[in-house]
Amino acid sequence: MITKAANRLQQFFGRDRKKKEEPPRHTRTADSTTRTMRALCDVGESIVSNVHVIESPTRLYLCVSMEVKPDALEAQMEKDRKTARGMFEVDENWSAAEVNARWARHAVLTDEHGEVLEHAVIGARGMTDAGYREVFFEFNAMDVYPERVYLANGDARVRVR
Repeated sequence: MITKAANRLQQFFGRDRKKKEEPPRHTRTADSTTRTMRALCDVGESIVSNVHVIESPTRLYLCVSMEVKPDALEAQMEKDRKTARGMFEVDENWSAAEVNARWARHAVLTDEHGEVLEHAVIGARGMTDAGYREVFFEFNAMDVYPERVYLANGDARVRVR
């Protein structure tokens, strides 16, 4: 009786046990594309270095890498110190995120002539989050994009397509 139980345990925990096969993990959807574009340009208080673009059938996602200029960062940190009034220490990352968000809050998608791509912008979230090194955007996907698409806020624009 003990031998039978021992054999069953050995069978259960033994090496003869078949391993469960994991289902395949999809890292790319057939209808989605991902690419990173080099986009070195000055957008006022920050410098954009590149844009990571994810195009899906329903959305266009952008991750814009930004570096805050030192003078803009120092001015924002001073403003944050006045607001904090000694209640908490001002963080450089927090201030940098605020500077990046200032440009990105009103950025929209345009064509090469500066015309707003209304179908992509109306009802879209636009800027979704801003950090000290990246800003994230979400727009509606378009059936047909112009040859060149820009993320623009006034005169400062970044090519995203």
